[in-house]
Amino acid sequence: MIGHEVDPETVLVQAGTLASWAADRGVEIVPGVAGGPLPDPSTVDAVAVLGSIRGAWDDTVPWLADEIAYLRRAIAAGVPLLGICFGGQLLARVLGGSANAADGRHENGWHEITTLAPDVVAPGPWMEFHFDSLTPPPRAEVLAVSERCTQAFRDGVHLGVQFHPEITPAEYETWVARWTGTPLEDRLPELGVDTDALRAETAARAEQSRAASWVLFDAFGDRAGLLAGAAVR
Repeated sequence: MIGHEVDPETVLVQAGTLASWAADRGVEIVPGVAGGPLPDPSTVDAVAVLGSIRGAWDDTVPWLADEIAYLRRAIAAGVPLLGICFGGQLLARVLGGSANAADGRHENGWHEITTLAPDVVAPGPWMEFHFDSLTPPPRAEVLAVSERCTQAFRDGVHLGVQFHPEITPAEYETWVARWTGTPLEDRLPELGVDTDALRAETAARAEQSRAASWVLFDAFGDRAGLLAGAAVR
């Protein structure tokens, strides 16, 4: 599992319901951080890529080229990839689609989506917090959309989502900590984000969101062959 610009312990917190799903299903999660050491992709069973405050389109990000190369090696080795938010955008990019800079398609907070595959992606609402978007790979099956952008796609064993299925109250607190004292904190009111109200809504929706996320992760895990007890790195 790859986190971004945090320590490995925080990666596990940011894994949220993906971590609880893995524990329940007997799947081992090994956290890694972009720019740090990662295992040879041919030795792992799947790779999950979490969110980031950076843009998956932005080639000036110091660690991005190495992460793209790593994911391409994983794809070449037949390793299933799961991408969440930034991870979904990056997955689209390495599979032949694109990650796109902000163009007014940002979504922040809990939003309903239109699902085209309710057995994989429940109608919602799902947590959104992104300023960029993705264009799915040419051969991908689009699984969900919103008025502003593609929300989920599947390309063979690979699954990318724009929303945050893994969100938990604990993960939300890591977001707030990263916002504090930054220009984004100053922008939150104009984005319609009240951190206390969003905290309360995230807590109120936690169990419903967890259950929906486990359906999504089961769909990925089933196609990826993870449910016999594999490692997600």
